[in-house]
Amino acid sequence: MKKAYLLRTLCGAMTIMLVFANSGLAQEKEKAEQVVKPAPAIESQYLTPEQQYDYYFRLADKNLGEFSFEESIQYCEKALKYKPEDYLVRAIICLNYYELGEQLKVQIPEQKKEKAKLYLKMEEIAEQGIKHAPGKGECYFFRGLARARLSTTNGIIYSLFMAKGIEKDWLFAKECKSEYVTPNGENLHASAHVALGSYYRLCPSFFLLALIFGINGDIDKSVEYCRLAHEIDTRIEITKEYGVSLITRGLWQKKDEDIAAGKALLEQVPTMTLRLRTDPVDIEHSKMLLNDIKLCPEYSRDQQQETSEKKFREHQRMKEQQAKTHLIDNK
Repeated sequence: MKKAYLLRTLCGAMTIMLVFANSGLAQEKEKAEQVVKPAPAIESQYLTPEQQYDYYFRLADKNLGEFSFEESIQYCEKALKYKPEDYLVRAIICLNYYELGEQLKVQIPEQKKEKAKLYLKMEEIAEQGIKHAPGKGECYFFRGLARARLSTTNGIIYSLFMAKGIEKDWLFAKECKSEYVTPNGENLHASAHVALGSYYRLCPSFFLLALIFGINGDIDKSVEYCRLAHEIDTRIEITKEYGVSLITRGLWQKKDEDIAAGKALLEQVPTMTLRLRTDPVDIEHSKMLLNDIKLCPEYSRDQQQETSEKKFREHQRMKEQQAKTHLIDNK
């Protein structure tokens, strides 16, 4: 009995010792791994400015692709410390500000103010990029985009005064082949084309506006620029806009083939792979527009979004009421 008891006691003691030993080894291993892990900051006297720039550029690009827009801006600012005249980093900052602005609703007063501030900052950064690289198109595109968003945020009169400058910026960006594609595959050269497509669809076509402000809508140009954008990049936003322009031309020029082609594009949208933060909204809007194609001529995702959705809801209520009336009449 005593031997058995001593044996059990000895085994228990050895088990406890092994547990502590393993625990100690695990702690030592964890410490060793922590020593091996690279520090998050890479700034060092041994790295060249170009290496420092490249490191922060990659982090900015990565965070943009992960929709961490504020973090991406921070890394862009660090990259600019090592290459102060870089235009491409400024273009990425602009894209981050744009994405942050797109998350805010113009119908909520506080968000509308913040939205306008972001677009003004975006315009300022784009101006800096243009100053440093006047022959590159990326910052022209973002200056035009910032002004376009400021226009739709601040109202129609403001839009009319800004429109010609926006068109010029986008036409210049269209002529310059962009060197940058986002981690999610967003091609900025295609973005310039689709922006022009939306511009020529939404821009009024009145003689006096052309005379006073130098602007004029053109639905044929709209379709052509959307088609060219779609050839470069078939992402959800571009497919939707191409469909909307075709349907609009079909309605205005009584071309059934355009309406059919536009509907086919909108039907593709819900089946496509999500790439951008705005893709779920564009999918819902494609369904909305298919349900009532008369919404297409005035449609835009930002300022006119609420108007389009309000019209759609009214249209749906009217259809439901008609269905109820038809049901009652048949009884």
